[in-house]
Amino acid sequence: MGGGPVVPKRLLVSAVLSSAALTGCTAVQQVVPGPPSSQPSTSEESTATSTAPSITRDVPPEQRRMLGSMSAQELCGLVRPDEIAALAFEVEPGRAREVGIQPPVRGCGFPDRSGGREVLIGAQAPGFADLGTEEVELGAVRGTQVLRADGCTVYAPVAGATLQIVVIADQADTDQCGIASDVAQYVLPAVVA
Repeated sequence: MGGGPVVPKRLLVSAVLSSAALTGCTAVQQVVPGPPSSQPSTSEESTATSTAPSITRDVPPEQRRMLGSMSAQELCGLVRPDEIAALAFEVEPGRAREVGIQPPVRGCGFPDRSGGREVLIGAQAPGFADLGTEEVELGAVRGTQVLRADGCTVYAPVAGATLQIVVIADQADTDQCGIASDVAQYVLPAVVA
């Protein structure tokens, strides 16, 4: 009997966690916040591939901000449109907004200049970093990601909040997850881990 009961328990735990992640994502929608990171890792421990973003930055600790206390407009200042273009695609300037319900999530959207795609950066409550279905390495930070038909969301735990980066596309694939991971790794050094 040694291994028989363990398998059903693992399946049940997996099903409960998957259900919780999807429920949490649906209720809050998609936005982005996150912690500072060091050099991107190239480890392939998780099922998601870890990539090094095309640009990186180092922000002195005294200049890092608390993500949880930032306004939606301040979230727009975490990254410039030209920096997102170097990591993803050309975007318009960020537009502060609140999305979701109970409670709304502060965020900033950077729409694609050619339409159809958008990069969202948001500040979720602490603990939301577990909403993704796959682990992802974001430099020194371990986050999670979830791929849906309309985009990919990366969650990263930071001090007192969760950084959420979403790349929205008409038909999302793993490319959107790679972009979201790169943007998260770039944003993380600007916030307190």
